[in-house]
Amino acid sequence: MNGAWRSAHGGLLEAILGGVTRATPEQEATLFNYHDAYGEVIGDKAYINEAKLKDKGSTGDYVGDMMFGEALHNLDKTSPYWYNRLRTAAQVDDDVMRWKDDSYKHVTQAMPIAGESRPKEKWWDVSRFDQVVGGYFLGGKDANVSSMRNWGKDLPFGTTFRKELEAFKKAIGR
Repeated sequence: MNGAWRSAHGGLLEAILGGVTRATPEQEATLFNYHDAYGEVIGDKAYINEAKLKDKGSTGDYVGDMMFGEALHNLDKTSPYWYNRLRTAAQVDDDVMRWKDDSYKHVTQAMPIAGESRPKEKWWDVSRFDQVVGGYFLGGKDANVSSMRNWGKDLPFGTTFRKELEAFKKAIGR
């Protein structure tokens, strides 16, 4: 784990971060030889493509931010309570659901090269929901991870969902 995301008191944040371990450099090299991503979670292993992140202009504790972001993939296991609370809030928030629909349309129609073929709900549960949560915490013009610099608090996080994200932020001590 890294210093910036380490909680002084343990608890929820430690449980979330403890839900993944970093893959070895050899495992990462093998994956990123054929998978062009910034990061990935497979089971309880987090793979961080440091070379790509650095090459694309990531700065500061971008590895720590990526570990937190990737750990959110397993929030349903590390904190089912918070996963369900956040997911339920997102599901009832019209702004978030419109954003979900628009984003899915983008990855299936506007970006057909991406090859997204999963049904919308599976895509949301496996790939997008944790990205939206992570974007709220890690995004902004000064984000360490360069790909998160277009994620701002002005995105359609809605009202109900934003309220739960703020409660989650307090719960993890951020």
